[in-house]
Amino acid sequence: MKMTDDAMKMRSGTSLRGYINAHYSQLVELFGEPYADDSNYKTDAEWIIPTPHGPATIYNYKNGFSYLGLSGLRLEEMDEWHVGGKNSKSYEWVLQLLSS
Repeated sequence: MKMTDDAMKMRSGTSLRGYINAHYSQLVELFGEPYADDSNYKTDAEWIIPTPHGPATIYNYKNGFSYLGLSGLRLEEMDEWHVGGKNSKSYEWVLQLLSS
């Protein structure tokens, strides 16, 4: 899904809070298709998720085709993801959702 202005506004001000281990298909099942931002060469997929504690972002970073070309991982091969947020509670919310 192409990155929208509203999605970019929601993620503005988020920063890395931690990491999760999940298969791409699991994230698609929970959160739908990820955003793709053609102007960001460091990530291939990003979910921007509203939580009760503010937005959380889940994204790959510098390990996919966008950054590494053909030596990068395909989305289906990724199982470690970065999680961003405006506070640690949004990260904890994502962790709890994935563990249930």
